[in-house]
Amino acid sequence: MHSKLIFFFLLAISSLNSIAQNIHRTACDGNLARLDSLLQNEDLHVPDNRGRSLLHWAVGCNQVKVFDNLIERGIKINMEDREGNTALYVAVQYNRDSLLDKLIRLQENEDWKSQQGASLLERAILDQKLSFVQKLIENGVDIEILNERGSSPLEISKRIGADEISQWLISSGADESNVRTFTMKGDYMGQSPPGLERKVFAPNFISTEEYEYGSVFNADGTEFYYAIAKNSNAIIRYSGLTDGVWSQPETILSHDKYGYNDPFLSPDENRLYFISKRTLDGTDRKEDHDIWYVEREGDGWSEPINAGPNINSEDNEYYISFTEDGTMYFASNVNASGDYKESDHDIYYSPFLNGEFQEAVRLGDSINTQNYEADVFIAPDESYIIFCSTRPEGLGRGDLYISYKNTDGSWTRSVNMGESVNTEYHELCPFVTADGKYLMYTSNQDIYWISTDIIDQIRK
Repeated sequence: MHSKLIFFFLLAISSLNSIAQNIHRTACDGNLARLDSLLQNEDLHVPDNRGRSLLHWAVGCNQVKVFDNLIERGIKINMEDREGNTALYVAVQYNRDSLLDKLIRLQENEDWKSQQGASLLERAILDQKLSFVQKLIENGVDIEILNERGSSPLEISKRIGADEISQWLISSGADESNVRTFTMKGDYMGQSPPGLERKVFAPNFISTEEYEYGSVFNADGTEFYYAIAKNSNAIIRYSGLTDGVWSQPETILSHDKYGYNDPFLSPDENRLYFISKRTLDGTDRKEDHDIWYVEREGDGWSEPINAGPNINSEDNEYYISFTEDGTMYFASNVNASGDYKESDHDIYYSPFLNGEFQEAVRLGDSINTQNYEADVFIAPDESYIIFCSTRPEGLGRGDLYISYKNTDGSWTRSVNMGESVNTEYHELCPFVTADGKYLMYTSNQDIYWISTDIIDQIRK
């Protein structure tokens, strides 16, 4: 088993009671004797805090004997987690070929093909797993099935550049005339502006089946940068407005050993900042994130430059925003320790003086707590600050909070931005457009936007 996978599953159940924690951990560990003991006093269908069943865990952790045992006990094979995914989805997501075969054979009828087929094919295509695409279609999933966005398998594969899958789908009868194209024109890509109800931004052009986050426009609204989660290595993409038409998004920063994400422009827009696990010499990947930047050079960018020791440490630093005078706000877990190391990030700022960033200063208790605080957007005039935090009173896996600066320079106690912004999912990567009209952020793996009237509404 992969340690990263196990950590992901264990982290997700940290808020469960001890019995539920033990039983899901036990399923992942493959301890059948202990699982049998725990099931004497626990429901076979007990979910974790993301709604995942023991079968989800057995598949995710590749525990074949646990899987067989749960089937013998009569566990429901199509239980959905809070994102609507079943154990079939987990089998595709984590490359569990033999368990996928078993789950398909165990289906009582053909309903799984129409009910789950689109999401299963979408997952396989995004991960560029041709063998899984072939297996699903050969088992009867419609080659033209549409997902919730109205995209066919061929459209998804063409959108992400999965050429081998596209060629196989076409050779197997996929209709190329069903593939839609999207031309975006004008301000904000021609999107109808949101009010106090959040909307997905530029669906099927920017917000697609992939995981998009960390979006930022330049001040003129003619450049747009954002990140895409690509397995373990994120990439940064760009779209530009020329003659009234937005260019197809293109990748401008990527690497096969480490990722680049959380893009943000400097106040003069001559630097594009981002985070990466790149080593200083660029030859390998390290354990923690640092803040980096590239400088404009003609129509391109320089090689990545590290932001320096007053910003970066041996721990994580990430997500960047700036005030008008160039002061950088960012997050770090440099002062966290022990069991809180991974979960306790705080927000810092560093003034930019004489061409250098100064020693970073941690914000006070109105902002920072023993919980996770990160993904900070600072208003250019420092009148308010928006950030992501995971707090007990939160609405989901991570919420956006806001604090306002008082006339004496102190910050008001931060408050949750409420149900207009936050959901049961993870809200992160806030950014307010330079015209002050829109708050953009990531939720449920898409980029959303909402009117900044919400900021004034909360202030009142």
